[in-house]
Amino acid sequence: MKISKIFLFTAAALALCGACDDSDDKVDPSTTEDKISVSPMEGVVGSKGGDVSAMVTSSGAWTLEGAENAYVLPSAVKGKDGDIVAFTVKANDKEEDQVFTYTFTCGKKTASFKITLKKKASETEEQLELFYADGANILSCEGGKVTVLVTSSGAWTLEGESDFVTPSATSGEDGAEIVFEVDPNETEEERSANYVFKMGSKEVEFQIVEKGETGETIEITSKSEMRLAYTAVERLAVELTTNVNYRNLTAEIVSETEGWLTYTIARPTEGGAETDVTAYFSMAQNDGETPREATVTIKGVKNGTAVLKVTQLPKSKIEPEKLAYFLDVEAQTLDIPVTANVEFDVTVSEGATGWFTYNNADDSGLHFTVEALVNGSARSCDVVLTEKNAPDNSEALTVNINITQKPKGLIECVADMRRSRCYFPFLKNGGALNSLKNGTMEALVNIQETRVSGSLSTIMGVEGKFLLRLGDVNVPWNQIQLAMQGGNRTDTKLKLSKLDRWYHVAVTWDDTFAYFYIDGELLYRTGISNYSGFNLGVAYGGSESDYNRAFWIGYAYNADRFFPGYMAEVRVWNRTLTKEEINAENHFYSVPVDSEGLVGYWKLNDGAGHIIKDHSPSGNNMLGEINVHSSGGQQIGDPGMNWVEMSLP
Repeated sequence: MKISKIFLFTAAALALCGACDDSDDKVDPSTTEDKISVSPMEGVVGSKGGDVSAMVTSSGAWTLEGAENAYVLPSAVKGKDGDIVAFTVKANDKEEDQVFTYTFTCGKKTASFKITLKKKASETEEQLELFYADGANILSCEGGKVTVLVTSSGAWTLEGESDFVTPSATSGEDGAEIVFEVDPNETEEERSANYVFKMGSKEVEFQIVEKGETGETIEITSKSEMRLAYTAVERLAVELTTNVNYRNLTAEIVSETEGWLTYTIARPTEGGAETDVTAYFSMAQNDGETPREATVTIKGVKNGTAVLKVTQLPKSKIEPEKLAYFLDVEAQTLDIPVTANVEFDVTVSEGATGWFTYNNADDSGLHFTVEALVNGSARSCDVVLTEKNAPDNSEALTVNINITQKPKGLIECVADMRRSRCYFPFLKNGGALNSLKNGTMEALVNIQETRVSGSLSTIMGVEGKFLLRLGDVNVPWNQIQLAMQGGNRTDTKLKLSKLDRWYHVAVTWDDTFAYFYIDGELLYRTGISNYSGFNLGVAYGGSESDYNRAFWIGYAYNADRFFPGYMAEVRVWNRTLTKEEINAENHFYSVPVDSEGLVGYWKLNDGAGHIIKDHSPSGNNMLGEINVHSSGGQQIGDPGMNWVEMSLP
């Protein structure tokens, strides 16, 4: 043994010396850290002796050392990772416990293994002792084995009965090892088995305790009562904490309306504890007018349950009669009818202080008091309707009603041209709109929504001949363009950059140039060829082709080229208006109907019906259509116009 130790030390020293070269300062990144452990770390043997084993886990080769003794013989003193070393232990001839410690070494790391050999029974007096590991007699509901070593000075017997424990023997001698087999406990109640070891006048009680099966627990940690919006939800998450394996969870859904809520899957909650689980449901959209409810019982394998209440609301609706009110200067009361399927709060903005007061609400609507406007300056405020008790998964619905009090405007009504158009069914005086060698087209426009790049939006004109519009391929969607038979004209300065803002747009021309104005400012001049004049007096006969295009307001070629907002004060002149005329007082909002050269004047303020009156001496009334769309290769719409109350300026 000593020779082996000296040899190992000498070999190790030579290896170290051999490694001492110029590369000593270099660190090998692949060097493995020394590691070693044994399992179990100790063993107990009865007084009659026996065998114990330990498995070695190491990063490399290991050696075993221990004090020489006459009782323990290991099966190996060196080995590799994963080896199992068996220790054979002889009977104890002493009346005291003996402890033997062995050390496994791998490089610079060590691990200890302790063997306890129980004492021999006394030869001079009665002795009966039991040995088992602390807590070994208390088992979980899965059951298992309990091993007991008996030290006795004579033969012993075991008394006791149990319907769930079976001992390997009921009698024996000193040093016997008794194994108690314990069946699984499928109840939630703790149970015990009591035994007595007897030898002569000696008795030792021994009890085995088996825990009851832990009951299934399922608790909803997110909201157990959910009020959800009408929209579909593909993965509605419900957070749980449970001792049930997530794969074993199921859900029973009870609802008067079937199929709208379904259970899909459960998964461990990402980043959560071992007991955290997320159950997922799929919810279809509620297109009805009433809420729908479901009671969901989430179940385990046995008796674990949790109950979830799900209510899906219909689409929230708060619809005032109008979104804008323009009031005259007199003191008055204002009643606003509102249709709603939810309760809502009413608040008035700070701008209402001193002149606009909310009184109350009843079945007929909301009621306000308005003070007289004395100084003549326009004033405005907002009435905000905010949904109460909004769904858990959406923001509260809010609706703004704008209130403006001012002297009566020159314009009280405009047309919403989105998916709408105006055309001549026939012409009372078509000649007034033809051969326009000099002329002006102008309108008030207000863009309400953005359009995608490449979109075209028509103001007025004849496709392929003389058309005032916004956008084109490689032209921003909100940039004015004059599309002509001889080529298109535009410039980057001609953008209408703001939404919900009124712009006055005008194009004037003579036989040589076209002039572009925005809000009275001349921004662009370009040459044109206009030898015979432009013809705008073209009626729509129910169909169009590239050889027969009509004059339109808010439309050209197909239904996608609508104007995305409001229009008013559409005019055509047979003369080139000057900058001074365009900027004359209130010219943007109104001109005398008998103005010199005015050959077309559609105020778009009719307010009802679908006849668009021509206020010029020409008398060429137009017809309005809404819901314009493509059908069977034709572009069709419904008679009408979407009128919007407005007060300008």
